[in-house]
Amino acid sequence: MAISCGIKEQALLDLLKKNPDEKKMVFVHHRETLAHLAGLLNERKIAFARFDGSMRGPEKDAAIECFREERHVLLCSESGGEGRNLQFCNTLINFDLPWNPMIIEQRIGRIHRIGQQREVFIFNLAVRGTVEEQVLRILDEKINMFELVVGEIGAILGEMEDEQDFANMVFDAWLDTTDHERPAVFDALGERMVAAKTKYEA
Repeated sequence: MAISCGIKEQALLDLLKKNPDEKKMVFVHHRETLAHLAGLLNERKIAFARFDGSMRGPEKDAAIECFREERHVLLCSESGGEGRNLQFCNTLINFDLPWNPMIIEQRIGRIHRIGQQREVFIFNLAVRGTVEEQVLRILDEKINMFELVVGEIGAILGEMEDEQDFANMVFDAWLDTTDHERPAVFDALGERMVAAKTKYEA
């Protein structure tokens, strides 16, 4: 039985086909998504290594070594590569975009760290009309998060003076609004982020 392939899955396949000899890390948030993508890549005969939190230490080491020496794609969950040197990879694909920008920054930090000699490429997959699109609009268009130095996003969030964390603010903004109201509410949240960034940079 064929694995279902939606818009995001097709976008991922297209990215993996470009520069196939370049190392690419694909991050997902849920283990079920990891299993789904593993099945899809197997079906399309795209070789990959897999790294997730259920694996034991030696298995994780073997997965990273396989990615370094043999495979050009690494599918990984949030724990992927934590504490390991992955500078041999310079392309990161966020298949799932977390609502918490600190998690996104942690993902980027796996490959974009001191000693990285090459330009780092980050691809964020989000479907129009979803909460992921709204989050990406705030982080990319409003505060240029993907151009910040690792560590700065935490300082910016700290300037927002709100008891809720950003993910909860996103959740409330999405849940408590209609389709018509949503753009304005997320724009307001984005402006709060801009103000926090300005305060941090002052």
